[in-house]
Amino acid sequence: MIRSIMRGGAALVAASSIAGLIWLVRDYANDKAALKLERAARIAAEASLERAEEAAAVHRAHLARAADQERQVQEIRNELQQMEGRDAPLSPLLRATAERLWPPE
Repeated sequence: MIRSIMRGGAALVAASSIAGLIWLVRDYANDKAALKLERAARIAAEASLERAEEAAAVHRAHLARAADQERQVQEIRNELQQMEGRDAPLSPLLRATAERLWPPE
């Protein structure tokens, strides 16, 4: 009787060990698949981040050019306003430019 209990106990330990091993292997496979999906998502996120950084750099360059152009236009406007009060008449080109900037009322 004790031998049959020992055999049953040994069989129970062996079955538990096999079940535990199967559970570990299945859990490892699930973790490996989840890791593969997370790596793919990370790679996609990094690519998206790189595209966003490149777009931001292009946008900053555009804003810098636009600010420079605005500064140049403002300098021209200031120069034209200063020339407007002088005794000498404006050249036809400057007169046409001034009329486009400040249409007569």
